[in-house]
Parts: sequence; C-alpha cells; structure tokens
Amino acid sequence: MTQHPTHSVEELNANGQPHLVQGLVDDEISLLDVLIFLKNSYKLIVLFGFVGLALSGIFIVFIPNVYEASAQIQMAQISLNNNNNNNNMNPLGINIEEPALLISRLGSPTSFSASVIEACGKQNDANSSAALTKSIKLSTVKGLNNIVEVRTYGPTSEKAYACANAIFELIKFSQAQILAPYLEEAQKHLAADQLRLAKAQNLVTGADKSGAAMSAAYLSNRDEIKYLLDEITALQNMVSSSQSRATRLVSPIYASDNPVAPKKRIALLVGLLGGLFLGLLIALGRQMWAKLKSQNNEAGGVL
Repeated sequence: MTQHPTHSVEELNANGQPHLVQGLVDDEISLLDVLIFLKNSYKLIVLFGFVGLALSGIFIVFIPNVYEASAQIQMAQISLNNNNNNNNMNPLGINIEEPALLISRLGSPTSFSASVIEACGKQNDANSSAALTKSIKLSTVKGLNNIVEVRTYGPTSEKAYACANAIFELIKFSQAQILAPYLEEAQKHLAADQLRLAKAQNLVTGADKSGAAMSAAYLSNRDEIKYLLDEITALQNMVSSSQSRATRLVSPIYASDNPVAPKKRIALLVGLLGGLFLGLLIALGRQMWAKLKSQNNEAGGVL
C-alpha cells in the first residue's frame, strides 16, 4: 500500500512544491484562553475598579452641589382695536414681546441689573453679567406661543429660587416698560374721544330742543356719538386690562430640595466602569509584555 505524505502546515501547489498555510487553530483565541486570562487577571481588574469607584466618590464629596429652580412665565399682553370687527376688542390680545425675542434679549449681558446679578450670586465673578447669561436657561414651551420657561441654578435651593424670582421680576419690569408707551397713547386718545363725545352730545341735545332732530347735522353727530362710545369702551378696556394681562407666573416657582449636580449614581457608575476598563487594559498589556519577553528568551536560547 502506497502512503501519501501529509503536511500539517504545508500543502503542494500547482507545480508540486510545498507552500506555507496558516493554521486556523493556532491563530484563533479560544474561549478557554479568555477564561484563563480573566482568572489570572481578575484581581488586578477588580482592584482598578475599586480605585475608579473611590476616585468618583472623592469627586462627589469635593464638587459642590448645584440646585435648580424652574418657572414658567407668561408674556404680558395687550388688547387692541380690531377694525375688521366693528372696532370691538380682540379678546385674545397680542404679546407685548414674543418669547423668542425675550430669550434673545436676555442672552445679552447688558440686560441684567446689579440687583439681579447679586440675587443670582454672580457679583464676585470676573465678568458677572456674562457669567449670569451662561448660568440661566430660557426656552419656549412646545405648543404655547406666550410662555417662556426659565431655569436657574445655585449652591442652595434658596439661592436658585431667589435667582429665578429676580429673573421673573426683571422680565415683568422690562415688559411693563415696553407696554407703557402704548398705554400712554391710549389714555391720550381716550381723553380726546371723551372731549369729542361731550361736544357731540351737546349738539344733539341742542338739536332736540330746537326741533331739528331730523337734520343732517343731527344724524351726523348721532353716528359720531355711537362711534365714540365704541372707541372709548375699547380704549378703557385696553387700559384696565393691562393689569390683568401683565407678565405673570403660570405656576409658583419650583425649587427642588435635591441637587441636580453632581449626579452621584452616574458618577459612581462611570468611575467603576472606567476603573474596570483601565484594569483590563493594564492586564492585557502585562500579558503581551510577558509573551514578548518569553519569545525573546526562547529566540536567545536557540541562538
């Protein structure tokens, strides 16, 4: 019986000459190798896991707590004459200032007064106004075009609340200043219309007494009286409703008793996972170094 030669890492090519074939078994890392590695290195990996956990604990202890306060603020509104609706009031009114414009305005450091800066605890910062713009967050409320949400932060719950209240008072004051010229103009028109109404009523009264009730002047003054009454009512409603439609809180300012930062659970988890990963890398590096050293020793022995 003829025996054929076998090759564990070589086989014949097309010309009958042997060539090298990589052994898959030698190149692959088996699950057993991984388990052996973990068994030999678990102490180092666990040690670094505890180190990472300890460092994250130290971070939590020494980093000061940050508390948050939030408030939803409704924009001041004004009722205007609706000329397409017989000069009646528009019951919905319009915003004195759009939320997007308010957010943009408060993004400027010049928007804050010294009292607001002090209430928010930024008076000792190098650039206190700029620091305040970065420490508060303003955003619109989805689906509502007249509400702004304000979030402020402080070292205590009381400080965060005081800052949110100061921001609200600032918004209320500034929007009252924007509204003031409109109210002043409405009051001037109201006084002028009341004077015109008194004159027209006097003319109509005189016409009634003289028997000229059906004259053109009488009818004209009667129509003017009706127009002036509607106009005066609209202006009076505008002035009187300015108080009820002033800037206001949708709900009381909320300040949590629990700090929002640092997030202790997340910090501890990150520290633990980071330590375990670092320990794994060091264990892999030690094994690779030992393997290279062993190969160098074997190569030196052969030579």
